[in-house]
Amino acid sequence: MTPSLRPHERALYGVGDFGASLCNVAVNTWLLYYLINVAQLPPLQAGLAFLAGRLFDALIDPLIGAWSDRLRPRVGRLAFVRWAALPASLLFALLWALPLVPGAGFALACLGFMAASALYALVTVPYSALNAELTRDYDERTALTSVRVAFSMLGTLVAVAAPPALVLGLSGAEDLAATPAGSWLVVAGGFGALMLVTFLLTGFAVREDFAAPAAHSSARNPADQHRLSVQAVRDVFLTAGFRTLLGVFLMTALGFMITNSLLPFFMESVLRLPGAAQGPLLGLLFVSAILAFPVWVRVSARTGKRVCVLVGLSFIIAALLAYVSVVPGGGVSPALLLTLVLNGAGLSAVTLFPWAMLPDVIEFDEVGSGLRRPGLFYALVLLVLKAAGSLGVFSNAALTSVLGYVQGSAVQSEGTVRGLALMMGPVSAGCFALALLCAWRYPITRERHAEVRARLGKLRDAAAEPAHASPDDRAAPPGQRGVPVP
Repeated sequence: MTPSLRPHERALYGVGDFGASLCNVAVNTWLLYYLINVAQLPPLQAGLAFLAGRLFDALIDPLIGAWSDRLRPRVGRLAFVRWAALPASLLFALLWALPLVPGAGFALACLGFMAASALYALVTVPYSALNAELTRDYDERTALTSVRVAFSMLGTLVAVAAPPALVLGLSGAEDLAATPAGSWLVVAGGFGALMLVTFLLTGFAVREDFAAPAAHSSARNPADQHRLSVQAVRDVFLTAGFRTLLGVFLMTALGFMITNSLLPFFMESVLRLPGAAQGPLLGLLFVSAILAFPVWVRVSARTGKRVCVLVGLSFIIAALLAYVSVVPGGGVSPALLLTLVLNGAGLSAVTLFPWAMLPDVIEFDEVGSGLRRPGLFYALVLLVLKAAGSLGVFSNAALTSVLGYVQGSAVQSEGTVRGLALMMGPVSAGCFALALLCAWRYPITRERHAEVRARLGKLRDAAAEPAHASPDDRAAPPGQRGVPVP
């Protein structure tokens, strides 16, 4: 049985997600806005630069995941974090300088974003996979993930809410769209330093057990067991619960990316909020999410993770529709404040529980295959998240181009405002509704997970003995991977 993690051990692991979210959310929320309004790239070119970086990142994730699975017994997963922390943080900061080079903004933005994304993946894929190995208890995984996601939410809060106040304060401008590029670069340098500190803290302070044994003696040849192949990916997709959970990740990523990258445009041009009010309002959203984490952890102990995801998705859908139908524009209102709190409560659940479910799915695969390959699982999830995110940001960039968005101006035409509201409300709410349908079909409960954990224990005990494992302990047939045999 895996020993319980102490609070400081959870915190040391979770703090790494502060830096990861700070980077990821700052790019997802502000880079498109920066490229269009500050660097003056045409919206379509800005969207293509973003798409190139994210798709390249997504394609190399499975390779990095399989590589970390293969090297884990020798060096552990956090070695990747220690190796890539400095260059990843440096290139993140330089992203906000590349488009300033005269005559080469688009090409440099593409290449720079691809390089920065690759280094970011070297940190985040092995780091994320470690979540499945630090604890194997159903409920403690929720507690560990809640700490990690709380740090992630803090990083998100800083990444979303701080840039408007910092950039406006450094530049002295009144409108964000009119701020100089140098102010953005200073803020990006500060964010890069924070990323480096948190990555190194996790990389050097967390103790990992990277010599843990395989599940049972039916595992494949150790030399080939972590090689990336079509069969390995097929096996992962056949694991009980993985496809439905992947659907939740896919649709929530698409919904979040649409809303995140549109958020600056929506607050400025649709809700007509002054720049000074945007930071505190976004702070209310994310503080509400952070405060909701312990509530969700307690609720899930009674109802299970699936029910909490369904409720959280319902909250987000209601909030998104309220933004464009109930909340009045022109300033801060009680309706806006209540909608932000509702949105924060839903955001908390939807960012917490899918990640807490994924380690449970991985153990269902371990029963069927005898392999421990969280690196591949997390890499495939991150691939889907980044591909969906690329599509969301590119669609927003294309939309601003089609709608005739005026660069450098907070005031937009009525048609542009209607298009932004349509994407922020019904379109993004539809993505979360599809995620809700996927979550409804998720099959793994606390009871089923307990059965698999008991079976894994028996299989490991059998693997440690010289006797051959019994026929009942062999891999489940395709299509029933990880499902306990009656």
